[in-house]
Amino acid sequence: MKDGWAQTVLGAVDAADLGITLAHDHVLMDGSFMYVDPPDSVDQHLADEQITLDNRGWVAYHWTSSHHNVHLDSEDVAIAELRRFVAAGGRTVVDPTNKGLGRDTEPLVRIAKETGAHIIVGSGYYLGGTHPRDMSDRAVDSIAEEIVTDIQIGISDTNVRAGLIGEIGCTYPWLPNEKKSLRAAVAAQAETGAPLMVHPGRDPMSPVEIVEIVDQEGGDLNRTIICHIDRTCTDRTWLRDMAATGCYLEYDLFGNESSWYPPNPGIDMPSDAERMEVVLWHFEQGLEDKVLLSHDIATKHRLHAYGGLGYDHLLTNVVPRLLQRGLSEAEVNTLIIDNPAQIFGFASADRSL
Repeated sequence: MKDGWAQTVLGAVDAADLGITLAHDHVLMDGSFMYVDPPDSVDQHLADEQITLDNRGWVAYHWTSSHHNVHLDSEDVAIAELRRFVAAGGRTVVDPTNKGLGRDTEPLVRIAKETGAHIIVGSGYYLGGTHPRDMSDRAVDSIAEEIVTDIQIGISDTNVRAGLIGEIGCTYPWLPNEKKSLRAAVAAQAETGAPLMVHPGRDPMSPVEIVEIVDQEGGDLNRTIICHIDRTCTDRTWLRDMAATGCYLEYDLFGNESSWYPPNPGIDMPSDAERMEVVLWHFEQGLEDKVLLSHDIATKHRLHAYGGLGYDHLLTNVVPRLLQRGLSEAEVNTLIIDNPAQIFGFASADRSL
């Protein structure tokens, strides 16, 4: 999209200037919704402890059971972490933190200025458990209008505009308000041309049903991203069929190397090696133009400050391994530069929308 542009928290930029882009990572976030008590009652005291070297291993394994871990709440830490990403060659972070996840644009503006990173922030609503109490009473048109305002005018009476719709949260089976939220998001996409990012439920049928609704409601599947593919489905026929719909498939859990997946103990989280294997398969099938990569950092233990791999992991560790496995530099750039510029860029010549 040579003539496209993208909307960051500091204003519109040429999509070609997004550079190396993390398609899905949280900079600041209130993750209290994901907290669950430790599975073993004898570990209950660990839930209230700060992260230290003594308990960091436990936190990494039970990352949803630490109150301290589920909040990205330090502006100073965010600045230090994103500086490492920029130093590694990174340029843009797409932060799909929206309603219910503690979205706050003011510190994001300061962080972008301090680090030199482009930050693209999201709009809309996450999972049903984070929805406001009046969500059941609201009409689809009202929710859609709110999203359009975020994109065209500004978020919460600021001049900071959202650059994407998402991540729109869906569980499986669906909650009624989540379907309403998605329909509103699709209506807003149709009006604004914004990219739509959807968090599917943890079942292969969830993305299938999401795609059906986006299509039925008049959305643009070529402007739609399905998140967390690496924890939802690795069946190759399923992947081929999903890519054929036109939507982008986002492998956004790089750096999450623990096979134990607390939100869904019934499956094993794949390793980075397995993620790279399926990424290479996309190239073999000619489907690489629909792939996005990221880490979905949403907890402290994934940051360098708390013993994690940080926002630069994809560049520092994964890209060299992809090159070793046979991808060319141009092919890698397709994944981390070209594809993000295509999906996060707006085609309209009017940057005021």
